[in-house]
This record gives sequence, structure tokens and C-alpha cells, in this order.
Amino acid sequence: MGTDLKFEFKVNLPPIRPKPYKCRMAKLSNEPKLRQYLLLAYQIRDRLDADPAVTSKQIAGWLGMTPPRICQIMDMLLLCPEIQQDILLSKRKAFYELGEYNVRKIVIEPLWEKQIEMWHALLKI
Repeated sequence: MGTDLKFEFKVNLPPIRPKPYKCRMAKLSNEPKLRQYLLLAYQIRDRLDADPAVTSKQIAGWLGMTPPRICQIMDMLLLCPEIQQDILLSKRKAFYELGEYNVRKIVIEPLWEKQIEMWHALLKI
């Protein structure tokens, strides 16, 4: 005696999509964007170093970003240590007006001394 009962229900379940990266970043709005992106670059680098099977393309998908955008953010790790320290630790109000795009010209400069000059010019020190 088998009781093969089968119940069918119509359920209207809306698709669940993860919140985009910008929504998650809004929670950190009290920190300067430049600082947020530098910290994100370090987190991405740590994730890539921890698991060789993970690619930047996968990370871009997880964060709701494009791979080129991930590369732009990762380029911030090419800033000289003095600039990175300034970004991470400074309490100046000037940082709240700067975004990652403001330092792209500095990042492509290979000489750290020149980077520091460009950084000071950007901050108008």
C-alpha cells in the first residue's frame, strides 16, 4: 500500500537578486570613497592570493561590477606607501571630495617621488 500523494501549489515567488555593490557601499558613506576603494583593493588582493582558482572576473560578478572596474580599483595598490597611508589614516575633509578616478593619473606614474608631488598638487598642500 503505497500512498503516493502529490500536492501542487501555485506560488508567486519574485526573483531574489543580490543588492548591487553601490547599495552595499552606501552603508559605508561616512568613510571617504577613496578610502573605501583602497580597502576594497586590499580585500580583493587578499582573496585572489588566498585562492588561486578565483579570478578577478568572478570577483567582479560577486560585487556586481565589471572586470575593468575591478582593475581600476586594484590599480590603487600601485600608489606609493606614503599616499596609501595618507588615504587610510588621514582625517582631512579633502578626502571626502576625492574619488578613485582622481588618482588614476597618479597611479600610472612609476616614480614614487613624482607620485607624491602629484598627490600634494591634488590636495593643494
